[in-house]
Amino acid sequence: MGLVMVNQKLAILGEFLVKWGGTMLVSFVLMSTYYSCVHIIAENMYDNPTLIYWLTLIARVIILEIIVNLACFVYYARYNSVTYWHRKSCVADLRVYAEDNEAQPEVEYASAQPRVDRHLSWEPANEAGSKFCFTCNKEAPQRSHHCPLCKMCVLRKDHHCFITGACVGLGNQRYFMVFLFWCAIGLVIAMPHLFFYMNTEIAYCIANKQTPTWFTGIIYDFQVYYTTQGYTMYEYNNLTVRATFQGDGENMGERLRLVFGKNWALNFLVPLPWNLPVLTPAISDSLFRVRSKVL
Repeated sequence: MGLVMVNQKLAILGEFLVKWGGTMLVSFVLMSTYYSCVHIIAENMYDNPTLIYWLTLIARVIILEIIVNLACFVYYARYNSVTYWHRKSCVADLRVYAEDNEAQPEVEYASAQPRVDRHLSWEPANEAGSKFCFTCNKEAPQRSHHCPLCKMCVLRKDHHCFITGACVGLGNQRYFMVFLFWCAIGLVIAMPHLFFYMNTEIAYCIANKQTPTWFTGIIYDFQVYYTTQGYTMYEYNNLTVRATFQGDGENMGERLRLVFGKNWALNFLVPLPWNLPVLTPAISDSLFRVRSKVL
């Protein structure tokens, strides 16, 4: 009995560390880097109070952007769920259908079914390629993947990020990319100061001072590349998926709005959680395809 309780406690601790360990580590590194650069290193490097003031102000803005986008990323990870986006897509489709009916006379469909009904209840003659999630016990779109850590099917999953403790999906990818962007900017400013202090006070050279900056920058560059191609990281590197599905969006604007919503550039200044990703009919058909070329 005692061993069972110990295993249960260890399982709870392990789940907590998997979900929050990376976030706590990022927060610790962030705060320690800020304090070291602003309150210790800057005072030793510069004699100009104005320069120190502006450096402190810039550092605070970068820290705020990183923390806010990290918090938004973790919070909106719940909106990666297939169920959430399926419901959103159906509601949007019904609204469009209602507006079309108000503007146009009733039309007889060749299939004897309205467009929305066909979208929701159409049954394919060929069920090859269907996907069923045995964990969720329901059919799932082919472009979704079940995450055992997030415990749900994630739509348009890029990967599970252990540093931030959640999957990168349709609901929170924008915050992940902006988070990486500001981390890279912060590293460009912080690393020269840190290694100046380390070289003069601790050791002559411990490692290549550009390595962390290049590493974060490369991750961000890959995210930008995959987004502009209309795929996630998993989909782009899976030749079967790339052969089956075309990249989301017909142009760069549609692909950026799919991730960031309207006025996408503003996300790099301030998070816009109310500005939902824009799903065109073609993107919706691709994302929610279960068994056919229509759905």
